[in-house]
Amino acid sequence: MKKILVFLFAISTITASAQILKPAKWTFSSSKPTAAVGETIDLVFTAAIDEGWYMYSSDLKVEGPLPTTANFTKNDTYQLVGKLVPVKAKQKYDDIWGGKVDYFEHNAKFIQKVKILKANPVIEGKIECQTCTTKDGKCVPNKDKFKFDVKAK
Repeated sequence: MKKILVFLFAISTITASAQILKPAKWTFSSSKPTAAVGETIDLVFTAAIDEGWYMYSSDLKVEGPLPTTANFTKNDTYQLVGKLVPVKAKQKYDDIWGGKVDYFEHNAKFIQKVKILKANPVIEGKIECQTCTTKDGKCVPNKDKFKFDVKAK
């Protein structure tokens, strides 16, 4: 009986310490829920960032931190137009990276333009980012799947 209790305690400790830390919660929307084939629309990626954390932008001028990226599953129903664009990122000098970095606190917003090539496009993939604490600089990677529901005719 004692061995079973020790085993259960060890399992519960491992489970508690293995919880995934996710300081950024993503939502996804499009500028238009309905678009015509041939039309270009904006896909909007929005993150709510926990208090005491910040997220690196998609547009970094220094090497080291992981930029926010949107990796689209390719198919012939849409075409990317340009790159993922950060909206109103802040900028600061970072001693660790030896240069200015663009980042977000509280909320982050990115826009990706796409051209609709076929009716009812399938637009999905993964967004990846790095969030860090303002307290001690600890950073964690974050990955989330996305899917945009755009009706096209």
